[in-house]
Amino acid sequence: MPGLYDDADLYDLVSPRDESMERFYVDVVGGPGRTVLELACGSGRFTIPLAESGAQTTAADLSEIMIEKAESRALTRGLDVHFVKLDMRDFELNALFDCVIVAANSLLHLHTSEDFARAFAAIRRHLAPGGILAFDIFVPSAYMLSRHPDERQHVGKFSRSLLGGISVEETIRYNPITQVSHSDWYWSTVTEPEFRHTSVDMRQIYPQELPLLLQHNGFELLSRYGNFDKVAFDAESRRQVCLCR
Repeated sequence: MPGLYDDADLYDLVSPRDESMERFYVDVVGGPGRTVLELACGSGRFTIPLAESGAQTTAADLSEIMIEKAESRALTRGLDVHFVKLDMRDFELNALFDCVIVAANSLLHLHTSEDFARAFAAIRRHLAPGGILAFDIFVPSAYMLSRHPDERQHVGKFSRSLLGGISVEETIRYNPITQVSHSDWYWSTVTEPEFRHTSVDMRQIYPQELPLLLQHNGFELLSRYGNFDKVAFDAESRRQVCLCR
């Protein structure tokens, strides 16, 4: 079964630009002279604004398809970005960075305690003294995770020039022991029902768990916001936007 990250165009369709997210990461870590490592860069939706801010940007991903798309975007804009294919659980770049970012739920691709330990150790090795780790993850939804595994929910309807309108439906199977959810997405057009089926597994990290997970792996949670406009994190928040040292 193909994954969501095997088609950069479909990925971009369901992960469009978000100016508030871009602004947050640029304000926090960007700017001339700053050195930034972006892990799980995807197709470059944060790489480009970071590089345009003047930051010396290294962008990394496990997917060659995503890196190719991001690199093409950077070249089109005349931006000097260093792209590298790597697994965030084990890498060595022989460089130190002012900030490492893992945006848009990408940290949730780590599923086990060993995954987190390896990834956080690699990140620590690459942070300059006083450096910052910045990331955002969603707050687990009890409603979504309690749905019947066969129950389909409408994710959204999107427009793509070659295919016209695309609708996406989702099923979720959640394992409460591993805290990993398995999502299947079914892509359809009017003329091609379910022309594509993609899947993604994501670890759920609960708000009370997160500071302990970070502390156990050598990080201190400096700030946690409820959204990218830095509102206070509270019971109504749907996202955990974090700065760590």
